[in-house]
Amino acid sequence: MTLVQWLFAPRRDYRGMSTPSYAARWWLILCCLSTGAWAYRVSEGSIYMLFALTLIVATPLLSLGWYVISIISERIEPRYLLDKAEQAHKARIERKARESLSQ
Repeated sequence: MTLVQWLFAPRRDYRGMSTPSYAARWWLILCCLSTGAWAYRVSEGSIYMLFALTLIVATPLLSLGWYVISIISERIEPRYLLDKAEQAHKARIERKARESLSQ
């Protein structure tokens, strides 16, 4: 598995539901921190303006970044968050299959 596959692969939890990729999670942190640092300089230390500018500027940047990440992630096979999550999901599917057969 390459770094790009690891970073952009959509993740699944123990129920098999999709969760954000690592790239999307890191984009949130990077975007909020960098926008906050920029807003701090512009707002001259005013905490209200800092939060307002961060919110106003980070929102479209996050949306655009997540859109680009989703386009890249479409071509990559989903992976589970943890190996145990994959085991739990497969066990849940097997249990449901057995229950439907027994009814």
